[in-house]
Formats: sequence, structure tokens, C-alpha cells
Amino acid sequence: MNDKSYWEQYYKKNPNPVEPSTFARFTSGFLHPGNSLIELGCGNGRDSVFFAQNNLNVTAIDQVESEMDYLNHKYSLYNLDFKADDFTRLTSDKSYDYVYSRFTLHSINEEAEARVLKWIGSNLKDQGYFFLEVRSINDPMFQKGEKISDNENVTTHYRRYLNLEDTINKIEKCGLKIIYQLESQGLAVYKDDDPMLIRIVAQK
Repeated sequence: MNDKSYWEQYYKKNPNPVEPSTFARFTSGFLHPGNSLIELGCGNGRDSVFFAQNNLNVTAIDQVESEMDYLNHKYSLYNLDFKADDFTRLTSDKSYDYVYSRFTLHSINEEAEARVLKWIGSNLKDQGYFFLEVRSINDPMFQKGEKISDNENVTTHYRRYLNLEDTINKIEKCGLKIIYQLESQGLAVYKDDDPMLIRIVAQK
């Protein structure tokens, strides 16, 4: 399911970055200035801007071309590049110190997820980190909207809810070691939504 039109409209109404996410602030303890980071599905750039302002060399990927053009014009930071692309079909063989994915792996199906994880396994530098935050299968949001499978539903847009153990197994099969894992609410409260999230940090 492709929700590109939904996100085009969303970012037309919400084009500007807000405060960085709690997850971005959490990951900052693992980061070293001057290193490279790619964000998969950056949206309006809230976390990519935060990382660049903390002296990382950031490549930010999102499918909404108009938003990427807007952000490239808004920010002239030498170390921040917004690119319009499908993060599930990246072809670049460039390697990165960090791969960052917040609220994006649950926006794609399992086939696309497999491509993403394979790419990460190949393009993450040795000793590099993969940062992942997604909605869990135990998230209350899964009980809302239209259920279309055992782990997928549609509310305003499509989501696929992840199982912690299964996700860990998939990441480990790509050659990464889990160094941090958490499944909890209270991590990203927004208005009346307190999602049950999975947070993972893995190292190659």
C-alpha cells in the first residue's frame, strides 16, 4: 500500500520541522561529530536537522519530492542533504556510520522491510549503529481503524505493527548485534496518543 498522496498532503500542511523526537535525543549518546548518518523516511526533517546541527553529515531520504525541495531551500547547512527517493529501494553503495529509522519501518510491508534490512546490512559501516523505533503489535492503535491482516491496519494511513522478538531475529540475520531493546509506552506521547513502541539499537 502506497500512502504517498497522504504524506504529500500532510507535509503541505506541516512543512516545517518541530522539536526533535525523544528518540533522536536518546540516540545522541551513541553519536560522534563528523560521522555520517542516513535517515530513512525523514518527513519534515525534524530529526535530520537536529543531527546536522549536532555536527553529523546527514543524508535524509523521503518520497515526497515537494517537501525535500522545500527543506533543501530552507536549510543551507553544508552537512545536510535532503533527497527524494524510496528508502525501500536504495541503490547507492555508499556506507554510513549510522542508519536511523523512526516510525518508517512500520509504514511498509514485509517484502519492503526485507529489502531495507538487507541494504542496512550491506551499507552500514563496521561498528556502525542502526537505530530503530516503530509501533509494536501491542500498540492500542492496532485496535482502531480497518484491520487488514494479523499485524496491519489502516486508520488515516497504513501501518504494520511489529513484534519485538521477530524484529530482533530479522536484524540479527543481517549481521547486526542488538545492544539495546525496549518495548514500552510513554516514549512518544502526542496529544491523546501514547503508542506502545519498540526501540532497538543494533551494531554491525
